[in-house]
Amino acid sequence: MPNHASLTYGWLHDKLRALGFQEYRVELDGKSGRAFEHPTIPGTLLVLPKRKPTDLVESFYLQQVLVTLKSRGLLPEINPLLT
Repeated sequence: MPNHASLTYGWLHDKLRALGFQEYRVELDGKSGRAFEHPTIPGTLLVLPKRKPTDLVESFYLQQVLVTLKSRGLLPEINPLLT
């Protein structure tokens, strides 16, 4: 189980897919990224930068993910991103 300081994009993407998020490629302002959206829960769109699966997730993006998951009732008492 990685701690938040060693969380990788590959692992985060796997966790989001396990929560039912669909993943697709996006381009914003000429920059490529990955979008994740839950098909049945409104307001769950997450856009993350294109990174290698082994790259560490920057805290800004991790906070964005956590706030979205919590505000949409997708976080149980135990944080699924860290288990």
